[in-house]
Amino acid sequence: MPIKFQPQAGRWETVASRLVLDRSPFARLYDEDVALPDGTVIEGFARCVITPFVITFALLEDGRVPFVRQYRRALNDFPLELPAGFIEFGAGENSDPLHTAQRELLEETGAEAAEWFPLGQYMMDSTKDCGTAHCFAARGARLITAPNPGDLGELSLHLLTLEEVRQRWLAGGFPSAPTALTVGLALARLGV
Repeated sequence: MPIKFQPQAGRWETVASRLVLDRSPFARLYDEDVALPDGTVIEGFARCVITPFVITFALLEDGRVPFVRQYRRALNDFPLELPAGFIEFGAGENSDPLHTAQRELLEETGAEAAEWFPLGQYMMDSTKDCGTAHCFAARGARLITAPNPGDLGELSLHLLTLEEVRQRWLAGGFPSAPTALTVGLALARLGV
């Protein structure tokens, strides 16, 4: 018989939380018991907390958009993605998402941008958590140096025209959800 608990109206309440795996600063996995609004308790609900990250759609002055290609374990492939990276809290970095987006754009693509537009914050999985993306668009970007990502594996820079981006996006050609989301938001925000 399910355990009964009186949670706040309409919300799930955490009754118990057990840290199962800690891979800080990147991810923590919790096994939780949660109470539904009717009082039924679901035992062993998994929640994966991933460090917040940034992702940027940068429009270069010549109308192209820089993407990066690197191996992604979950896809077992080398997809095209927008430049992105974790916000490095407590590592001497200003934890402001815009600052992180500017750093990641420069590191991964060698570009700087004149104008920046926040596109919002989005939870990658609103049931399990799995990270919050801080999405940005930038206009007036210029390639000023060679990319120097310092990440695991090799990374290559690819410049796509706006039409190539639009067609790939419409065809479902960006398998990474944060990239697909940010491309759509940026195309709408920049009106291109």
